[in-house]
Amino acid sequence: MRTTTKRYVESILRDYPYLDKYIKEREDELMYPVQEPDDNIGGGKGSKISKPQEQMIITLDEDKRLNALRRQQRVIDDCLDDSDDITKTIARELYFKDHPTYTMTGLSKKLHYSTARLYRIQNKFLNKVAKKLNIYEP
Repeated sequence: MRTTTKRYVESILRDYPYLDKYIKEREDELMYPVQEPDDNIGGGKGSKISKPQEQMIITLDEDKRLNALRRQQRVIDDCLDDSDDITKTIARELYFKDHPTYTMTGLSKKLHYSTARLYRIQNKFLNKVAKKLNIYEP
């Protein structure tokens, strides 16, 4: 995997604990947009759908940013569900903590695995996430 792709996947993993918050914020932005004052007095008809609930559902379903956040969360959840405890520990310690307490060397001592083996497990997980996100480049 290219280094840039690996770094991008790692940044997505670091954002994972905050994805619920990001999704909620984006939904709120879409549901309660900033209203521009209308200077047109009397004006003509608008082209918007007359049913605001339907318009909101369409807006939420079609928003690219919101869909990307949901997809990232779903992919990471799926990859974690399919992973063993060692992989989950690596992900939790290296990516999901605000201030990681371990490096890969520290994890190898804690988990009683060689550093090389932990790097292979980490790379396998990163490749899996990248493939499911369709950003994998060998």
